[in-house]
Amino acid sequence: MNRCQWCGRVPSGFGMVVLTIKEDEPSQSLCRDCYNEFAANMLGIEDYKDFEKEATFIDCDGIEHRFQIGKMINPTGICWEAVEFIGENKIGYSFEVHQDFEEDSNDALERLYKKIKKGLSKKFIRKEVVQGQELISIKENVVEGRIEWDDRYDDRTPKFIIDGQEYSLEEFGRILMSCEGWNFRLEIIEPTE
Repeated sequence: MNRCQWCGRVPSGFGMVVLTIKEDEPSQSLCRDCYNEFAANMLGIEDYKDFEKEATFIDCDGIEHRFQIGKMINPTGICWEAVEFIGENKIGYSFEVHQDFEEDSNDALERLYKKIKKGLSKKFIRKEVVQGQELISIKENVVEGRIEWDDRYDDRTPKFIIDGQEYSLEEFGRILMSCEGWNFRLEIIEPTE
């Protein structure tokens, strides 16, 4: 288990930041709190710490989702994240917003919460049983989700997180077969949009 080289704590689900301060020195593994403190001091900004680290929201099916809220200070602003950790090394829903340094952190958090509520307000995958067989298809011909690396494979094979659930490339391909013969449009968007 990795420990922060500055404070000695084992980080929460957000993991470590690898930081190299000087070119000739070895990299250091830091928790997000220590990294944010370092970045705030380096950039001369306030390290906003007065926010709830966990928030719970209800989706359109009445299911509760618990998110860890975190931030990462970068030279271009602050990235706020809400991540639903499901078991060990599994992530369900994940949302991000970008905050400019001039923006109030409370406003950025409010945008993040609105994004979570919007993301949980609609499902894109339909699961139904037809003649004893489970049929999985895309609702309303639109699907939104996240592309991740599938660590079950050694190569660059993706997996897809849709409606907070993992689908392998093969599983998602089978879902797309419900639209066999149709045309499609693929749009990739940056996570903070």
